[in-house]
Amino acid sequence: MQSEYRGILFSGLTNFRPSLTNSRLRNTLVQENAMSDLARRAYMYDTPRQPHEWWRSTLPTVPATPDWEKTISILERVDEGVSLVVLRGRPEAELTLPSPGTRVFGIQVLLAGSTQIALDSGPVCQPRAGALVLSQYSDQLGSEVRLPARSDMHVVDLRLSAEALLRATSFPIAERLRRRFAGGYGSPGHEGLVVSCSASHEMLKLAQSLSSTPLTDPAALRLWRRARTQELLAHVIELLAAPALNSPLTSTEHEQVLRARRLLGSRYAEDWPAARLAQAVGLSEKKLRAGLWAACGKSVHAHLREIRLEHAADSLAGGMSVTQVALAVGYENLSHFGKAFRAQFGVLPSEWKSTMTARAAALESA
Repeated sequence: MQSEYRGILFSGLTNFRPSLTNSRLRNTLVQENAMSDLARRAYMYDTPRQPHEWWRSTLPTVPATPDWEKTISILERVDEGVSLVVLRGRPEAELTLPSPGTRVFGIQVLLAGSTQIALDSGPVCQPRAGALVLSQYSDQLGSEVRLPARSDMHVVDLRLSAEALLRATSFPIAERLRRRFAGGYGSPGHEGLVVSCSASHEMLKLAQSLSSTPLTDPAALRLWRRARTQELLAHVIELLAAPALNSPLTSTEHEQVLRARRLLGSRYAEDWPAARLAQAVGLSEKKLRAGLWAACGKSVHAHLREIRLEHAADSLAGGMSVTQVALAVGYENLSHFGKAFRAQFGVLPSEWKSTMTARAAALESA
């Protein structure tokens, strides 16, 4: 664990046992033996919760391995029923995080790397760097989060218990989550849902700040992180509160929205104002905007930018120059391309290219 984890983890815990060291808590959180039945099953603790075991309201346990030890850089109780975990590192083996086994609302911001998330028997969600992931878990809902091996990762994971969420806001998050992201990754017969969309610039900045330790006093740091997590929750509510369609889309209109997404995906180097895209698929601009937002939580411009930058990242990793890639994905201005790329992936295109080239060379020599 990094130093930001040490010395602050137990601050403010009720009925804390002084003899329980940081190392012993890690061994309690991180089980000595890997669970053999992880596959999307709800993890349930088999002993009653003790007063000092604050994490059990939001977090599952994971196997005690060197990779987990090195990857968990921050683990803190921000408030009653609110946990903050920052995963940052490059694990040698794939890491698997099971279901929390309780009612939890999760906010994850991916600053680097990628994950695979699945609820019970539902489809797999595969967000990448720059994504916001919102997760709604129920008591018996199984889930699995996979973090790939030998890949840089940086994930900020904020979780609130059902009680903590009610204390924080009266906004109907679960209801709006399903309404806003009707195409999310749910599980038949369960209340749970996982959705992924592009994180806003403000969300990315907040996630970066939550990964840091700007204050030295534990009480001050805890208060500062509590404020930042509340701000992140506020941005999520703002996203979910965006106006929805006055009337649902017909099946034909749903197909037109899908055609619009496919068009952006295949001809991403072109300019696609909403009016042009709507005309191309035979849909009104208003319904295209609302339908696209309901499907993936993004505007036409934001969705196109995300597609362009995803292709740019792949092309840079494949050996193309920064200038070639910028022009290939529709950016005539290199400065604009660099700023957009950094906003989504956290690094400049040249830095990404260097990292991917070095990684490919290391894999070849391994």
